[in-house]
Amino acid sequence: METSLRTATNEEIPLVYTIMIQSFEQYRGKLNPPSGAFSETIDSITDKISRSGGAVLALAEGQAVGSAQYYRIDDYIYLGRVAVLPSHRCKGIAKAMVEHIESLTLNAGLSETRLEVRLSIPDNVSYYKKLQYEVIEEHAYPAETDYWYVMSKKLR
Repeated sequence: METSLRTATNEEIPLVYTIMIQSFEQYRGKLNPPSGAFSETIDSITDKISRSGGAVLALAEGQAVGSAQYYRIDDYIYLGRVAVLPSHRCKGIAKAMVEHIESLTLNAGLSETRLEVRLSIPDNVSYYKKLQYEVIEEHAYPAETDYWYVMSKKLR
């Protein structure tokens, strides 16, 4: 199955949103506090990425099956909400989207990407470590019911 990547247009932000919600659905009711993905809206995504970022869509056989958002913070690109529909997981789509955003980062003259991963989802922590992301910070949610890492990758 051939997968292609491209930047989402503003008109496709509802599609980015839908893929994100469907992909994060497995965490609904299982994380404390709940995933921030569920409090996002089409407008909040549009606002977030319009300042200095964008969204990537992954297409398989012409159908959108993955999305990821990114935006600039200071001297790095933050990437987040990397989402692949359950029916298309384990096919390298998330990795391709992350690498695509890393390439965009380099093309923008920057040399670092960062992301955040909850410790209650250890498979995601391991996944990003395999992609050479390193833990640079650990944070606790206010009630200390969960923690998250800020992970970074130096691209040069």
